[in-house]
Amino acid sequence: MAVVASAGGIEALTSFVAMLPAGFPAAVLVVLHIPPEGPSVLPRILTRAGKLPARHPADGEPLARGVIMVAPPNRHLIVADRHIRLLSGPRENWHRPSADVLLRSVAAVFGDRAAGVVLSGTRDDGAAGLRAIAAVSGLTLVQDPEEASFPGMPLAAIAEASPQFVGPVTALADRVCAWVAGLPGNPGGPEFAAAGPPDDPPDPPASTSLACPECGGSLFPHDRDGASRLRCRAGLTCSLHGLSVGKQEALEKALWAAVAALDEQAEVARRILKRLGSSSRIARRQRYQEEVTLAEQRSAALTGLIRELTAHTSREETRRNE
Repeated sequence: MAVVASAGGIEALTSFVAMLPAGFPAAVLVVLHIPPEGPSVLPRILTRAGKLPARHPADGEPLARGVIMVAPPNRHLIVADRHIRLLSGPRENWHRPSADVLLRSVAAVFGDRAAGVVLSGTRDDGAAGLRAIAAVSGLTLVQDPEEASFPGMPLAAIAEASPQFVGPVTALADRVCAWVAGLPGNPGGPEFAAAGPPDDPPDPPASTSLACPECGGSLFPHDRDGASRLRCRAGLTCSLHGLSVGKQEALEKALWAAVAALDEQAEVARRILKRLGSSSRIARRQRYQEEVTLAEQRSAALTGLIRELTAHTSREETRRNE
């Protein structure tokens, strides 16, 4: 079973694992979007919250029933041949670890014995992965957007994957427990499928006219299980909304670079003025004084534009998550 979350996800995850019984007969795999730097204390939090132990797994470690395995910072968590793999591959939906990467691998390995749960978060990571689980007739559950602290991920998953059940976290845990109990055989044990996730299908020969905001390369249509995404040759994958977010970040970065260049230009002109002294020709001093004034004006204009862009983006993100 894979459980994924982002903003507001710690509260949702702790409530979810608190409902799982001791000896839960399946492995629980968790992805929470976290900063790539520094340690994660999520395993400690989840261990305290419920009856199951939680930890960061080692690469190549076998799956274990009744254990919560949490993706470590800056590594994708996937399942391959009944073992955990931790990968440093391209970011997906601007995240590593990515919810889609985990959910897709669970669908590929376990088929109709796969379960995916999408909890609170912003944007749309997890939507395509949950659709992959739906495509193999696995269990698909989503936290009620009205209950989620940040409903963006639940709303995207509902729109993309048409989950079997949408409800509060406690009801999701009840559904999972009932579903696992009803599976034939021994869920989570070695009887589960032995295949690894299949390779991604090759990109079509024709690219779009869009460029990846991270590497600058061409973006290709990349469809899997009916979920339309864009992918660059370096492997970064995102939705159109994700691309919009990436372009916004790239634009803001470029504008701040321009502000820094203008501020440096003004500083260089001031230093030249200082070296020239009052004895230099008026025309020459005037030229550098005008350079200082123009650079300061342009820097102020760009700073105002950045504030306007970020305020607009914040309003749009709030509207999207309402």
